[in-house]
Amino acid sequence: MIIKEINYNSEDYKQTLILREAVLRFPLNLILTRLDVKDDARQFHFGVFIHSELAACVVVKPLPGDTVGKLRQMAVSEVFQGRGLGSRLIDFVEAILKMRGFTHMEMSARQTAVEFYRKLGYTMVGEGYTEQGIPHVKMEKRL
Repeated sequence: MIIKEINYNSEDYKQTLILREAVLRFPLNLILTRLDVKDDARQFHFGVFIHSELAACVVVKPLPGDTVGKLRQMAVSEVFQGRGLGSRLIDFVEAILKMRGFTHMEMSARQTAVEFYRKLGYTMVGEGYTEQGIPHVKMEKRL
């Protein structure tokens, strides 16, 4: 298993688009559009590879001030779910961003993923809301 940062517009990045669409969009009868990826060049991309196959990925958007990162588009391939890859990926991302001077992480978590993020030290902030027709909640963590 290799966990690494992925360069924008690389072959690995193109694989993240396929995984993000398969895990996050297709189940909602949606596709990943140009609007969904328009800011990807200014964001950080990370992935978990098993035998050179992308198994999980996440995007981090630096927020104004560059000390807060917003986790976005976390996706773990259905084949690899339940093996702890998501936790390892988030741990790796947090360590890298902390070294870069980030002090906080936040996200818009799907309600179904809240317990996963709680186990990683994230806390819910405010009331839940609906995004893309799915219940979400804001979560955050101090690094």
